Amino acid sequence: MFVYEAILQVENLLSFRTNEYGNVVRTGRILHNWAMMFALNGVHGDPEKDHIQNLAGKPIYATPAIPMGAEFQFQTFHPFPEARYLLRAPEKLTAGTVATYQNNNTILQYKEFIAPGSKFRFAVASTKELPEEMVITYGGKQTLQRVVLESADSFLIQENFHGNVRHPINPLDFKGRIVMVNAFQYSVPPTPLFEGSVTEPFKALVARKGHREYVLPPSW
Repeated sequence: MFVYEAILQVENLLSFRTNEYGNVVRTGRILHNWAMMFALNGVHGDPEKDHIQNLAGKPIYATPAIPMGAEFQFQTFHPFPEARYLLRAPEKLTAGTVATYQNNNTILQYKEFIAPGSKFRFAVASTKELPEEMVITYGGKQTLQRVVLESADSFLIQENFHGNVRHPINPLDFKGRIVMVNAFQYSVPPTPLFEGSVTEPFKALVARKGHREYVLPPSW
């Protein structure tokens, strides 16, 4: 097994739909690990399967990613992209499109993007050795982004891990139940992510890089 600390370097606008508030679309500050795993493994998901089924047996596992000096910016866009075309060709307007146009024409939406130059930190475990840099297609718009990897200082499978989880984990990736106290929940679709103090030991792969510690499932 190969274990790395990874940095996502945002080189092109990156978007994820986390929450919608009317005409405002927000992007989460924590990046969900399943989306990262789809990108790192080059997986195009089967819509008939859930995320875990789509990712089962893939060689690369990733933890959620936390921001390091990330910047966010809003852009405006029109929710009815056909409007300009229909105005140039009004004969194409049907009763249904007229109603849609009238309802949406004057309403702009505001979508939040992660700006180029932002960085996110996470951990990666792989059954194969990975290069120092990887270019991935990632996010809602499948833009090109860069991932830089450095080998972990140490990693060990612990049969009875307990203590503090300081980097978010996705409990659905682990076998069995994870019990925490003083837990903090990140409400990130499609499943929440957690930090906290583990009270009932479970089997985990624990990786360290400098003073940072990551908790990963021992197998994926």
